[in-house]
Amino acid sequence: MNDQLSAYIKRYTDLEAAVRILIARKGNSLCSQCSCICCDAVMCVEAIKSPFLKLIHQQTEEYDTEKGFLTTTGCALKKGRPSVCYEYFCDDHFYNQPDELHADVLKIIGSLLYHAIQGADGETSIDDIQTLEELDRADFQTLEKNLNESFQALEIIRAFYRDGKMIADSQRFLKTIRIPEEFQ
Repeated sequence: MNDQLSAYIKRYTDLEAAVRILIARKGNSLCSQCSCICCDAVMCVEAIKSPFLKLIHQQTEEYDTEKGFLTTTGCALKKGRPSVCYEYFCDDHFYNQPDELHADVLKIIGSLLYHAIQGADGETSIDDIQTLEELDRADFQTLEKNLNESFQALEIIRAFYRDGKMIADSQRFLKTIRIPEEFQ
């Protein structure tokens, strides 16, 4: 693994941890009361197929072909989850937002990791690259740019939740974060 990939993984892991904490704060009360499990073992396959995600989670031996990484208490992966694990929010999450801006911010929180992994090889995201050799040749200039934008958006969102205000420039910047088509 080259130094650029190693540095990118470290920063990506930091972003993932921050996103996970923010999502837990905003969604735990709803999720803990829900009887419908939105997680599915099918989604765990990406964490096994992607060399990038495997380098992050390093838990391949804990993967079960029927259950994936799911346990009775939730996902066993604390890092290296597929981005869809953060992108999806049920309708209840959006219904319980105080206004449209809060709902939009929630979508953006879920998309920060997706945004950070785009452009590894033209239109390819880094989690779709299939070999370690290709990972070493990824476009780290684009990936770092996207990762920096995700961190900048994270700080804007933290300030918004702390202060309850968002200036127009911040709103415009958040619109630059790519949201997966299926979640727009």
